This record gives sequence, structure tokens and C-alpha cells, in this order.
Amino acid sequence: MNSVNIAQGLIYAQNVSKNFGTESQPLPILKNISLQIKSGDSVCIVGPSGAGKSTLLQILGTLDRPSSGSLFFEGMDVLKFDDEKLSRFRNLTMGFVFQFHHLIPEFNAIENVMLPARISGVSVNEARARALELLGQLGLSHRVDHYSHQLSGGELQRVAIARALIQKPRVLFADEPTGNLDSANSQNIQNLFFQLKESLGLTLIVVTHDAQFAKKFSKVLKMTDGQF
Repeated sequence: MNSVNIAQGLIYAQNVSKNFGTESQPLPILKNISLQIKSGDSVCIVGPSGAGKSTLLQILGTLDRPSSGSLFFEGMDVLKFDDEKLSRFRNLTMGFVFQFHHLIPEFNAIENVMLPARISGVSVNEARARALELLGQLGLSHRVDHYSHQLSGGELQRVAIARALIQKPRVLFADEPTGNLDSANSQNIQNLFFQLKESLGLTLIVVTHDAQFAKKFSKVLKMTDGQF
């Protein structure tokens, strides 16, 4: 990939590999993956369990570093950032939703949503205002003071989505976001992702086993044994 192409895209991964195990006995999980994602794309990564989907998502989202290869975000080689700079970049640029909501049980809904903003130094009042607006948009205005054990599965996932959006990210990553929901809630969350994509101008990158969900994306990348 030349520098002109890198500068034109949102995300470029170039020859990304990831090994686990030991140096003498490496276990390859990703094998020279290269891909381009443009701003506004909706990208779905599918494949059997163990294909490397979640590992790729974590590397694209800078939650993990590859064993080799490069990752560019709008022309910036983000893997050259130190951990502190990369963490701040991720906080301000990317949102994440996982199969399990990963809410902090000691915090209520609004406190969970506020957390990424507070970590980055946003004032309590501004973070609370943002969180209230998001929870309202997601139909949870009446649940802001409720704790995890008081919320349904669909409500928990909507709180997690609000938390992912609190910093107004450019990219929303999701790893099996409907995998722990019943069919009705799953359909609602799927529709919500695309409503948010359009209304907020998001780039959407999702891992799923759900074939019907995958059909809604403009790009579907199929992985087997660590490669496309």
C-alpha cells in the first residue's frame, strides 16, 4: 500500500499477523491480514469459532498489538504510539460493545455510561448531560438510576451501547453484540446499530455468527484459519 492510499482511508491494516504460544513454538492466529476500511463503511467479519475474528477486531480497535504488520488510522501509524497515547487515542476515537455488557455492577446505568468521558477528563456535569441524552435516545430515560441486576438483557446491552458512544467515536466496534440475547432483543439491537450508524455518521465493524445480521452490512469479510 502506498502512502497516498493510506492517507485516503480511515483504517488500513497491512500484513497483520498475530501469534500466541512461545517464540520457539508460535501458534499463528492471524496470518498476514491486509484490509481497507473507509469512513462510513459497515463491515461484518464472519467465520467459524477459532478463525481469528475477535483477535482481528481487537487489533483493529487497538486493544491488542499484532506480532507483526502495521495499522494506520487516517494515515497515522498508531502502533508507533506508546501505550498511554494509544489508550487516549482509543478513548477519543473508538467505541466498543461486546457479547457480554461488561457493566460495573456497583455503578448504576448513568454512571456506567459516564465512565469513558470521566476517564478522559470531561467534567461530571458534561458527562452526565451526554449520558442522559444518549440513554434517552436509546429509550432508557426511566432506567438511568437502575443497576445491572435491575435491567433486562436488552436494556443492559443498550446501556453498553450508550457507554460506547459517550465520547462521540468515529468507529463503533462490536464483538457478537447480539450473541447473548433472545431473538426479539437481538433484532432490536441489530436495527439500533444501523440507526445509530446513519444518525451519528459512524463506521461500523462487527463480528457475528448471525447470518441474517451479516446480510445487513455493506461489506462481509469471511475468515478461516486466520485469513480471509
